[in-house]
Amino acid sequence: MAQLFMDNLLSDQEVAKSLLHQDFSFAWMGTPTISYSNPVTVGEKEWNRDDLFDEYFPEVVGTLLPNGITFKTVDVVADEDGVAIVQVGESVGRLGEEYNNTYVWIFKMKDGLIHSLREYNSDLLVATRLYGYEIVR
Repeated sequence: MAQLFMDNLLSDQEVAKSLLHQDFSFAWMGTPTISYSNPVTVGEKEWNRDDLFDEYFPEVVGTLLPNGITFKTVDVVADEDGVAIVQVGESVGRLGEEYNNTYVWIFKMKDGLIHSLREYNSDLLVATRLYGYEIVR
């Protein structure tokens, strides 16, 4: 189910959304304070089933990765409570720089549906390649 969600996440969002529990929540687990066109800090917000497709993907992902992103699954680990999918993403960010990050998606299940999803990746790469932050010593 988790892989089916990822396979349809960017291509058929109705299919992806149908796999989500009514009480679904999503969070990007990055820690820097990064805002996108308003003071909401992406790393501190939890997104629900509707927000994920109505707000997060068009406003956050769509703005930062205007030409989209491709994912390749490189590993999957599962137990009775959930699944972790490891993927390599390839894209060009809004600033014109290559943005190739590694992702770990942690899925928790409830009632046969995806109840929660947590996204882990290099928040340093997000800050520098997508927001133009510079590393200063």
